Amino acid sequence: MRWLRKASFERTRPPPTNVMHLTPGYLRISTYAQPQIWVTGHVYDRHSGRPSALLRAFWKCYDWLMSNGLQQVPLIPGSRYASALRRGARSMRFEPELEREYHHFYLTERRSHVRSFNVIMLILTTLAGAYSMVARVQVDQLQIVSLAVIALGYVSMVWAAYSRNYERRYLRVATYASLVVSAAGATYIGRAVHLAAGELMGLLTAYSIGLYFLAGILYRAAVSANVFMVASFCLTLALGGESPTRVMELTTMLAATAAIGGIAFRHQGIRFRRSFLERGLIGEMAERDGLTGLKNRRAFDEHLTRVWQQALRDRRPLVLILSDVDHFKKFNDRYGHQAGDEALQRIAAAHDAFAKRPLDIAARYGGEELAVLLFDVTREHAELLAERIRGAVLQLQIPHADSEGGVVTISVGVAIVHPTLQHSPAGVVQLADEALYGAKRSGNNCVQVFETEYQDLSTGSFRAARAV
Repeated sequence: MRWLRKASFERTRPPPTNVMHLTPGYLRISTYAQPQIWVTGHVYDRHSGRPSALLRAFWKCYDWLMSNGLQQVPLIPGSRYASALRRGARSMRFEPELEREYHHFYLTERRSHVRSFNVIMLILTTLAGAYSMVARVQVDQLQIVSLAVIALGYVSMVWAAYSRNYERRYLRVATYASLVVSAAGATYIGRAVHLAAGELMGLLTAYSIGLYFLAGILYRAAVSANVFMVASFCLTLALGGESPTRVMELTTMLAATAAIGGIAFRHQGIRFRRSFLERGLIGEMAERDGLTGLKNRRAFDEHLTRVWQQALRDRRPLVLILSDVDHFKKFNDRYGHQAGDEALQRIAAAHDAFAKRPLDIAARYGGEELAVLLFDVTREHAELLAERIRGAVLQLQIPHADSEGGVVTISVGVAIVHPTLQHSPAGVVQLADEALYGAKRSGNNCVQVFETEYQDLSTGSFRAARAV
């Protein structure tokens, strides 16, 4: 790491985009890699005129970033997919909730391969048993038991593959069944090789590859099944009286096939996991506001409809906190739209911190209006959260010369509703909007809560506007 020592590193907040600034004799780089680092310094040594340690450091960092694809990961607050992409999929394991989602994705994509492979293997096992009985092929008792175990294993995997609860059952069944089938299959082939049927060795190597790419099990389960297969094959040959040299030759051949397949399957698994993350990230980006990173208006409307139905069914209240930045047009006029965008990003991050439960959502409702939708919250808790949001924005201490306190503030309207069949989701938005209007009329930088007013609400008729 000597080439990094002379470079100047500065930790700072994430930039809005990936940037590489090149000016005469000077270099500044920002990336989305974790941790967020900006690199600043001189491109060429001022004395020798040769490329400086900073420039060499940059190209090494750049090559590493390109090879890991980190330059493609956008910055999305709270995105599990973006976070996992930055960490990389090389561990072959995600956090529990994301891993379960990946299992569903993986099994859905592999369903046809899984069904075909297990059915074909069950048919081949059945034919092998029938041929042994009809043609009176020399088989011993251990081989007969092995064939029966293999058949039972594939019956269970075929059942799981065609089950109505395929995504939930198959991995659990196949993970354990593949271990048993691999050991039994290796025992059967080992005895066959001992009885001068060495050509069947090719079936075992083909099955080893099939475990990786066709059985529909995950990487660790496939490696474990192959280890069981190699160990069982070696043990069967050794106990059968084969010479140590022959046991070593055949076991090494099978182990090499399993190792090569495992390496290839690992690379495929990394690509498959990355594809899953990228697909999820693309879907998430379609629901995000490009400036603030919060959910956009379309995602908010869809989520409101879903939680409205659930609240109606469970008889739970909904709380909508709608906030608006005070004197934001004056802020843009005085400080410029770029400063306004940056301020809005920081305010949005403050809102997002209060929507962490599965059914809660923070969204940019429009312009400088931000919304936080909460499921099953009491009035006291809703008032407390609204005040905490207002206070969090106030603590940002964003300068605003045209505001009463000299800093950026927000006005907050809170609507607390109990969904009924007589009202629609649009009513909660209108009630929050009326509460926000009341907060604005009260002098800004305050919270207004409406609850009982919901019973008299006529959706589409803004009462506060009529009162002006």
